[in-house]
Amino acid sequence: MNVLFIYNPESGKGRINKNIELIKKEFIDHGYLPTIIKTNKPGDAKDLSIEYGKGYDLLICAGGDGTLSEVVNGLMTLEKRPTVGYIPTGTTNDLAHMLGLPRKIKKALRIILKDGVKEKMDISEINNTYFTYAAATGKFAKASYDVKKIDKVRFGHLAYVARGIKDAFVDYKMPMKITYDGGVLEDTFGLILVLNGPRVGGVNLFLIKKSKLNDGVIEAKVFRRRKGRTLFTILSFFGFGGFSNKYVKTLKSPYYEIQAPASVEWNTDGEKTHQGTIKVKVHQEALEMIVSKRASKQLFIKK
Repeated sequence: MNVLFIYNPESGKGRINKNIELIKKEFIDHGYLPTIIKTNKPGDAKDLSIEYGKGYDLLICAGGDGTLSEVVNGLMTLEKRPTVGYIPTGTTNDLAHMLGLPRKIKKALRIILKDGVKEKMDISEINNTYFTYAAATGKFAKASYDVKKIDKVRFGHLAYVARGIKDAFVDYKMPMKITYDGGVLEDTFGLILVLNGPRVGGVNLFLIKKSKLNDGVIEAKVFRRRKGRTLFTILSFFGFGGFSNKYVKTLKSPYYEIQAPASVEWNTDGEKTHQGTIKVKVHQEALEMIVSKRASKQLFIKK
């Protein structure tokens, strides 16, 4: 069987570059004939997925959440999509954590090539692009993309924490109108999180136990802006696992239209992608991915 391997040589600290021969050997030992291509600039992973994706049954990518997001955006343009495996070599790797894919390359390959389970996962569309697990705007949302590459290499996750501290005392006042399957909500918000799964920003939201990756709906956590209290509410939310109360409302819907001022910046899967009003639509079970047995049991509905 042929396998396409796309990797970002700059992801993390570039450790993937020292392991290419190991990866190639693992492919061959498991009966795969690999085509190995590295990315050279942002957008390459998407373009390569479009160009080569339909000719393979299995596509494996190595990189951070941004690299995987590019691959997904490419594959979603194809009618016939290969199964996807993911080796996380980035800094945060939220989706990889949910899917039970470890940072150690050999262990991740073992799951992908031997011990893992194929599961069809929801992919969400936002305006003219796609994301796998998160869209966000408001307090702390910029920290995921407004960090220098050199700082990520030097300090890892601490670089995001430092950027978040700069944002902590900015008073976000975002008047929005949210239309979803359950009605309409209009208010001023300090943070919006649209989540497919119980993890974001490197934090496990253990109270979101019922969240599944193939149920056809996506949750929105909306934080009402409270003068002098928004920061405390957000920190408490992350510190105590993702609760809901009168200031943090949970919505669940297969679609959203969020009308917002043009100045509002959105990130998806950790990358800045849109501004202003957005429309979100869930494509149920749109992409088959290889996940750990634990993730298969905990995060996917069995039919």
